[in-house]
Amino acid sequence: MSVQSDVELLTVMSVEGYAKLHNISIDEATELFHEYHVMENIMLQHEYLHQVSIIEVLEYVDKIIENAKKHLIVYHGTVYEFSNVDLSKSHNHRDFGRGFYTTILEKQSQEWARRLAMRNNRKEYYVYKYKFIDNPALKIKRFDSLSEEWLEFIKKNRLKGGIQHGYDVVIGPVADDNTMETVQLYVAGVLHTEEAVKRLRYNKVNNQISFHTEKAIKSLELVEKVVYNGNNLHI
Repeated sequence: MSVQSDVELLTVMSVEGYAKLHNISIDEATELFHEYHVMENIMLQHEYLHQVSIIEVLEYVDKIIENAKKHLIVYHGTVYEFSNVDLSKSHNHRDFGRGFYTTILEKQSQEWARRLAMRNNRKEYYVYKYKFIDNPALKIKRFDSLSEEWLEFIKKNRLKGGIQHGYDVVIGPVADDNTMETVQLYVAGVLHTEEAVKRLRYNKVNNQISFHTEKAIKSLELVEKVVYNGNNLHI
């Protein structure tokens, strides 16, 4: 097998493994690999990586991406224009509590904003791009899958409102169109935890990163604001 074929096979296995591990699509995993230059690193280290297990390869990939997230780019889709993030204007009874919600997926943020514009009969909508500068002082909670813990976390925040935790930032799956019905049935007490988790296992999910304190907001640096009119880039 040639070096190129070796690298290509290793890259395909890594993308597929990473997508499955983090409950995202192949396309989303591929975008992350490009964004954080994972493929280039695999090419440089292919001789070593080819000799270890896929678990070790994925640990290597996670380390690359985790290090790159010190300057992670996140997106916020909305129909409102603003200069500064005001947590007091955040919606209540949200998945991870009252806060400022973003995602690492630009297309996802644009789609959220487009749907919001349709519901509110707005012609224009906006996607704000921020640089998230990770700060060791921030208390960050990460959910890597649609787990029992994730369900309980959402249930508590949705039912009680406000912020039912002590974290500055929360990162994890979002209860979107694919998972909303199951989550709502669980929150209402119709589904038991095991049944809800079983149903969610077959769903594709998206990503969200929520900021809940002023300290967390200060870790965001605005890069640009993009304005859309309908499906087209406006400014």
